Amino acid sequence: MTNELAAYLHYTPLENNEGAVTEDRVATLVINRHEAANSFSGELLVQLTQLLHEVNKDRSVRVLLLQGSGKHFSAGADLNWMKQAAQLDYAGNVQEADKLTFLFEALANLRVPTLAVAKGAAFGGAVGLIAACDYAVALDKARFCLSEVRIGLLPAVILPYLGRKINPGALKRFMLSARVFQAEDALSAGLVQAIAQVDTVEALLHEELNLLLSASPEAQSTCKSLYQTVEARSWAQGPETVEAIARTRAGAMGQAGLASFFQKTDPVWLRRIPHDARMFVP
Repeated sequence: MTNELAAYLHYTPLENNEGAVTEDRVATLVINRHEAANSFSGELLVQLTQLLHEVNKDRSVRVLLLQGSGKHFSAGADLNWMKQAAQLDYAGNVQEADKLTFLFEALANLRVPTLAVAKGAAFGGAVGLIAACDYAVALDKARFCLSEVRIGLLPAVILPYLGRKINPGALKRFMLSARVFQAEDALSAGLVQAIAQVDTVEALLHEELNLLLSASPEAQSTCKSLYQTVEARSWAQGPETVEAIARTRAGAMGQAGLASFFQKTDPVWLRRIPHDARMFVP
């Protein structure tokens, strides 16, 4: 790992059920501007997007963890970046906002499961990053805020991702009041799915990751794609669901999984986090 880049990828090699190291890996994407509370700049957004594209093309990656180094997940927009954006005309602001869109879309459409780990402050666009992940865990002392309206702005680009995760009443309360809310509020609202303490987060991450690594990566990718299709139809039934299960059941991965199930053997895709691997980024 490096402490010089504003964002970087760290890879953890995985073991099979016999303890042998495999070529498969978990990727950890780290926001690494801890001296600036991991706040967003235009350059950081571009770099994060590029790293996500790198992960998406890497077939050895089974899961992505999204974390921030240091005390905070991210304080949202960098003040200098905000000042610069305020001097731009409409077209310039569209160009800067597009950087956010490209980042969130790359994260939301990643082919592998994505898990965010929230700690310290997660403000503004950082809440959108968490919402764009498949699910999230938070440290019990984490604080969240959709602070945009307090300075006359909007949580606009991140709103589609917030709306997919946070229940409507809670989302309106958070974004219209710009209130700071705690991990328990984030859990009840649907933004995060589990809460841990500093001394238990490592065990929780191992548990969550090992569950994800026991599943078929092909089935997970298809699940994510099918979810988006059905969600876009307001959860109405359609031919894609029948086609998806038929293709999967008749495909090589489905056949291998069913054979392993009936023969009571481990599927070929089963992987484990090494016991001594540290997955939480301090």
